[in-house]
Amino acid sequence: MFQLCFFDDTRATRLMPLTLTKPSNMLRIGIFTITEKWGKRLSPERITRQVPAYMEGVYDAPEPDLETDCIWINGRFLPDADVTEEILRLNTDEGLMHGTTPVALRLDGNRSRTIFNAGNIPGSDVTFSETIHGTLLEAPWQVFTENGAQIAEDLQLPGTAFEAIKASSFPNVYFVNPEHILAGKNVQIGPGAVLDAGTGPIHIDDNATIMAGALIQGPVSIGRNAVLKMGAKIYGDTTIGPWCKVGGELHNVVFQSYSNKAHDGFLGNSAIGEWCNLGADTNNSNLKNNYSSVRLTDMETGKEYDTGQQFCGTIMGDHSKTAINTMLNTGTVCGVSSSIVSGTFPPKFIRSFRWISPDSEDLYRFDKAIETAQKVMARRGVELTPAYRNMMRHLFEKADR
Repeated sequence: MFQLCFFDDTRATRLMPLTLTKPSNMLRIGIFTITEKWGKRLSPERITRQVPAYMEGVYDAPEPDLETDCIWINGRFLPDADVTEEILRLNTDEGLMHGTTPVALRLDGNRSRTIFNAGNIPGSDVTFSETIHGTLLEAPWQVFTENGAQIAEDLQLPGTAFEAIKASSFPNVYFVNPEHILAGKNVQIGPGAVLDAGTGPIHIDDNATIMAGALIQGPVSIGRNAVLKMGAKIYGDTTIGPWCKVGGELHNVVFQSYSNKAHDGFLGNSAIGEWCNLGADTNNSNLKNNYSSVRLTDMETGKEYDTGQQFCGTIMGDHSKTAINTMLNTGTVCGVSSSIVSGTFPPKFIRSFRWISPDSEDLYRFDKAIETAQKVMARRGVELTPAYRNMMRHLFEKADR
């Protein structure tokens, strides 16, 4: 038996702003978070993770057990069946490299606890072999470009209790390939909805609601307790995370959880964090007029880089919001807890804790931002803990420099 410990290497900062408020292994891609994927693949005795000091207390991170070997997993590494088998064959002090990056190592409990408590990245005195399997995330836009494949991969994971939907239970709903529409418990689907799994599977988790007239074309995942509004148009490679409420038109979008886009408006090729709210008729551009590849701004360095992607919309960190009729440009990056209230295109790069108005960009006062966050979280029965507040304070002070 073994335990599982996630670590973030120096390249994990490239996944900001999505990882400003969570370690990379907590990101949702496909149906499950990276943690959940590995848990289902490896069935460890326990799971822990290294977190930066400012996240301490926000995420469960117990010390590794001294008596049990620990398999260390790079938090931005996505599993598949082949790399899972390679990892299970590792002996103590052996590891796997994906290209030039360590992605998995097996160490004994004593050594693991020492590395864990020192906050070091594991890898010294380890014999590495190379793997070509699995997927290593290098940039935030991969959250949506890899999403369709991850939905299909996640449906093959051990322990997934989803069954093909019984079309006869929904006589006023039109299904295409219902054998590839997999649903959990207490799913509600309103009359006139169309669920087309001809281009990929559709997953609907427990207690999800699909309102009347919604159109869904797979591959799509709708998380537990999520709500799809009336007349919504959901194209493939899209994930609507748990407790999200979504309407309008979506194409290749990943919502982490607890975020809303409840009204009309288009969102494409985008990754949206937690506790975000996109106001009515918020629209984004996902394609440049000259059809050239989209450039994004690196959240840590502030420098632009070429994604190589022709379609790339918005990357938004947790707790950020847009007002009604907001227009987001191609390749927009928005940090944590910013508010976009602008009648014109806002900047393509918006730092954390910013208030964007038509004529100015101001610092969003911490007391006001945290008051709003507390209200939003309370509506879902989630407590904004002192540790969470400390994490947000750290991000605010860093954003204010």
